[in-house]
Amino acid sequence: GDVVEFGVFTGVSLSLLAKGHSFDPKGMRRRFVGFDSFEGLPPSAESHARWREGACATTVSWHPLVEPGSRVTPDITRNLFAACHLEPPELHVGRFEQTAATLFPSPYSAVALVHLDCDLYESTRTALEAIAPALQDGTMLLFDDWFHYRGHPGKGESRAYREFLDAHPEWESVHYRSYATYCNAFIVSRR
Repeated sequence: GDVVEFGVFTGVSLSLLAKGHSFDPKGMRRRFVGFDSFEGLPPSAESHARWREGACATTVSWHPLVEPGSRVTPDITRNLFAACHLEPPELHVGRFEQTAATLFPSPYSAVALVHLDCDLYESTRTALEAIAPALQDGTMLLFDDWFHYRGHPGKGESRAYREFLDAHPEWESVHYRSYATYCNAFIVSRR
């Protein structure tokens, strides 16, 4: 399956995923696919101290190719992949509901790993619904912002995932591990 990221920002995490999968002795090829509006976060009904409409439209910290405060663009990600000698990613520019909803299960019929760096409940809900037709036994879901609402299970990515599983009883989920500061990983399998 393919490796898909929702919330590409400057491409650092997508390029790390690609670099980590660039060597495969069995010759398996994966596409590295990213979805982002590159316009910052959309509005959300849930208030958050950090995530406001338009946040993430510019770089805020170190990046190997651009200065902090630079406008985030798809070319930053493409240039990073080129600098790392990686094949170019497939980037879909626009809001998730405009792009991702039309691309699963074709041309992306199977996903092996999904990195959800959506920050917000609404964006995560949209991304999960989009990938549902391409899930398979063993798909790993990485939630980058799982604990961003102080671990509140009724907010953010946690809420979106719970609602997704409730709406899709054909899938069950096993907790894989928590990682970094705010992140949580799960593996899905068909019931």
